[in-house]
Amino acid sequence: MKKLLKLILFFIFGSYFCQDVQGFVSNENLIGIKDVVISLNNKTITYTNNNGYFSIPKAKELDTISFNKSGHLRKDILMKDFKESNHKITLERVYDIETVVFNEKEYKKVNYNFALKKQSNIRFIPYPNWEMGLKFKNDLEKKGFVSNVTLYLHKTDTDVRNTNVEINFYTIDSLTGKPKMKLNKSKIIYTPSDKSRKQAIVNVEKLKIPFPLNGIFVSMKWLPNEFNDKKLGPSIRYTTSSEEELTYERLYGDWGSKAGQNPRKSSFVNMMMGLEVYIKKTKNE
Repeated sequence: MKKLLKLILFFIFGSYFCQDVQGFVSNENLIGIKDVVISLNNKTITYTNNNGYFSIPKAKELDTISFNKSGHLRKDILMKDFKESNHKITLERVYDIETVVFNEKEYKKVNYNFALKKQSNIRFIPYPNWEMGLKFKNDLEKKGFVSNVTLYLHKTDTDVRNTNVEINFYTIDSLTGKPKMKLNKSKIIYTPSDKSRKQAIVNVEKLKIPFPLNGIFVSMKWLPNEFNDKKLGPSIRYTTSSEEELTYERLYGDWGSKAGQNPRKSSFVNMMMGLEVYIKKTKNE
């Protein structure tokens, strides 16, 4: 009798946890995207059909499913979160920066260093794949291109190991104010040399990343290291001198504004970062 009960339970729960999962991948206009590469735990398993539909066999709640398509922003999501989204995924197109024509003589360099005079001695220790971005407004309202990014790094704790950091650029969603479309096609990686407090400059001039009229988001994403550590460096520094939330962050899912307000002052805590851009000169310059 016990053997029969175990056999019944095996078939019931085995079919529940190993059932196929159906899904749909579309663009921002809800049109299905074909030939999207779909990976389960970094292993390619299938592709979407001509209408954007696909099927995943034997998926578990904590598996990571990835969606990758040339010309689109890659998306990673846990299987349990994928189910909560009704098995639907939207991929954002990547801005084509290779067609940009750039004549350096027509541009001048402008620095956008965010709130350097009011620093906060707050240390943020992130998780793997944690991404944090800072909004830079285009005060001059002139188009340009990004030259350098300055990362203001805090001293990393002795018991925390450093990892590579991915730098990304996004347009600003005019409706939500959140990061929207990814601007860089290629990966931009910063590798910290030590754990000291410093200003690290990352040059991206050759990529010709556009600086839109309504500004840009610049983000840091901490990549998993070879030790699979749950806490990573380098740590970043914060500032408390802004009256608005300019910092957004996420882990796999949607961006959220979680910079938080300083309880001692009427100002918000935001990450510190610098940006140098080329702005097109006027006729009199």
